[in-house]
Amino acid sequence: MNLDKLISRFDVEIYQSILGNEIIGTLKELGSEYLYTAQLNSILNNTYSTGELLLNSTFRKSLFQSMKKQEIENLNLHLGVNNQDDPWKAIENITFKGLYLEKLFEFFHIEIPEENMSEWIGSHKVNPEYALYNYQNKVLFKIDMTLKTSKNRVLLHMPTGSGKTRTTISYICRYFIENENTNVVWFANTVELLDQAYNEFKRAWTKLGNREIQTYKFWGQSDIDLSIIQGSFVVVGLDKAYNFLLNDFGNFTIFANNTSLIIMDEAHQAIAPTYKLLLESIVILNKASLIGLSATPGRSWNDPNEDLKLADFFYRQKVKLKIDGYENPVDYLVENGYLARTINTPLLYKSGIELSLNDIEYLRINFRLPPNVLDKISKDRLRNLNIISKVQNLIKKHKRIIIFGITKDHAIILNSLLTALRIDSKVLTSDTQSEFRKKIIEDFKTSRIDHPEPKVLCNFGILTTGFDAPETSCAVIARPTDSLVLYSQMVGRAIRGVKSGGNEEAEIVTVIDESLPGFGNVAEAFSNWDDVWDEINEE
Repeated sequence: MNLDKLISRFDVEIYQSILGNEIIGTLKELGSEYLYTAQLNSILNNTYSTGELLLNSTFRKSLFQSMKKQEIENLNLHLGVNNQDDPWKAIENITFKGLYLEKLFEFFHIEIPEENMSEWIGSHKVNPEYALYNYQNKVLFKIDMTLKTSKNRVLLHMPTGSGKTRTTISYICRYFIENENTNVVWFANTVELLDQAYNEFKRAWTKLGNREIQTYKFWGQSDIDLSIIQGSFVVVGLDKAYNFLLNDFGNFTIFANNTSLIIMDEAHQAIAPTYKLLLESIVILNKASLIGLSATPGRSWNDPNEDLKLADFFYRQKVKLKIDGYENPVDYLVENGYLARTINTPLLYKSGIELSLNDIEYLRINFRLPPNVLDKISKDRLRNLNIISKVQNLIKKHKRIIIFGITKDHAIILNSLLTALRIDSKVLTSDTQSEFRKKIIEDFKTSRIDHPEPKVLCNFGILTTGFDAPETSCAVIARPTDSLVLYSQMVGRAIRGVKSGGNEEAEIVTVIDESLPGFGNVAEAFSNWDDVWDEINEE
């Protein structure tokens, strides 16, 4: 309801009752033209704020009397007042304090003056600064329920973009509040994932924490002594931790004894021999709880034995995001703006390459084609020109595009061709120096509002996990892959929805080499591995 519109209905007598006889009398001395309602309205607005007016009982009485029947009935309904036979009489009997006054301000879309709030408002809405969505809170309940049993391992299965990291960090904060003098350790194998976890915990603990907590980075050049750390949040690179286990088992044991909760990011890697040994060295030694995180809780696309090994490692306990009324939660996340609506665009190409029996066996074991085959595909000039031609069209409607190359050299080739065509493009590989890498990523992540020109980022093996640039609206999968896990990770870089700072719509362009295995659509990925897990349901 527009308050100014109602005030415009006031006559001189009403203005006189609000402004007072002295002001009206003085205006008469100046001339009758000063008593026009437009002039009086201007004086009223220049003297009192809308909040001050609503606090004035005389103004409120005049306001209600100026309202039409439907308007006053709507106000009474909002206030929760029985209209009776006379809606104006019904509202006269209200004492405007506390909740009634708050609802009155709410009806007219006016903010309550803070300086007066404590005097006359009995309740006020307080918004949390690190809130979870309802579906994330349900997931937390199930995690907590599972970890309190003797089988204290669980895999958290949530689609990319639905908030796995935020949900888990929130759980860790609650865990620290209930448990002092113990370490919580977050394992990951890429700089992007490690940085993401470290920074997210710092942000969350400032909102949710109840004491000072030390946080540690243990990857790259870090040389901290983990054996002396207690009661801290420690983010650890998997390979560095494995070397620590091999080279200093004594101090590693002390560190393990001080740790009671472990997070394994990208948990499908947990049963790789080195990582499995590392994790079990802690969880068995100290009976620590273990949470695995994954959007793709399997090792393969079509090898049930590998998938069963992963499920068995977590005692086949999986907390899966479920939404009432939806068979697949991805549909809910898309409908409600958490994930972007995905357009799958195949880019067909006949490479003419035929796989030998040895090539097929290599693919089965390693989930990727042999290096010699990949190298041959990456140097197919016609294939590369088709990709570049497609990107030229994509930049007309997408401002942030990620290309996933076949090899390091392939990513460099694609970037060079785009650069030659005067397209703003950069390349990232494992050889890119860390500082330069950060600069490239930050430049790509700059808001489209500040930098509306299209930007393309070519990469190999860098941006599949832990990379968060929500405004990315297109991913070009230029590498053939038989790994649904890897394919899902690449797609996940471009499907952030509006509520996550992303887009309503995302386009996934998949280069499909017709003679080679691979994926053209990942829509069913979320439920691909359900048959090897036991779902944990709410009590």
